[in-house]
Amino acid sequence: MDVEVLKRDDVSLKLLVKGVKLHLLNSLRRALIAEVPVMAVDYVVFMENSSVFYDEYIAHRLALIPLSSERALEKYKSPEECREAGERGIFSEDCFVKLELSGEGVRGGVKTLYAGDLVSGDPDVKPVYDKIPIIQLLENQRIKLEAYARLGRGREHIKWSPVSVAAHKYVASVKIDEGKCAYPKCRRCIEVCPRQVIVEKEGSIKVDEGKLLECSLCRLCETVCPSEAVKVSWKESEYILYFESTGSLTPKRILIEAARALEDKLNTFKKALVEGVGYGGS
Repeated sequence: MDVEVLKRDDVSLKLLVKGVKLHLLNSLRRALIAEVPVMAVDYVVFMENSSVFYDEYIAHRLALIPLSSERALEKYKSPEECREAGERGIFSEDCFVKLELSGEGVRGGVKTLYAGDLVSGDPDVKPVYDKIPIIQLLENQRIKLEAYARLGRGREHIKWSPVSVAAHKYVASVKIDEGKCAYPKCRRCIEVCPRQVIVEKEGSIKVDEGKLLECSLCRLCETVCPSEAVKVSWKESEYILYFESTGSLTPKRILIEAARALEDKLNTFKKALVEGVGYGGS
């Protein structure tokens, strides 16, 4: 398998993957969404809430605030252990991080509380984005709460998914039969291509190989060609994998943890299969 980085920044990663089956790549994509643990608020204790919002509404907003989780993966127990502790009402420090929020409305105005107003008991676990609004308070309205965050996985609830986007697509293959092409009388394929993959070059119509990876396989060029000179298909075992992080983990860390989780699942399945069938061969 060959992997080439096409684009990389603080929150996203775009890869060209060759020599891999689609079902395996899709399993990795699903692992990105559902198997990589990150921190998120799971329990909220309200001491006071005289706002117009229900407790459940506020708790839901708190849960969807991305929390930094890079160091949390090494510091806290697994999601399975901590879920059981939380269900018993035990908020131990090796499982949970406490975040506190308190505020009061101002006279003649509106007081907005943001994610940055949450006070975390662990400096390594805090809101990734400070300006996410949580609640607005009017005069004489007050709120005071304690939120408890733990590690979890996206398959349990989307609030624990480290990615906002995770997708893959085929790499396009566009062929032009110059013997059938009616250029320069016809330029329809050039005019309809939304990604400018087909261009005029050296007195004929050509495929811009540099932009081929941007082709969305819409097939507009193939559809409008009156002489059927354009054929669009895809390359076998070549794909583009793209995902965006919520900010809880870096894209590189998400990819590593997803691959590790997928490997663990395959090893567990292999072990169960061998033990269940009683097969001891190599």
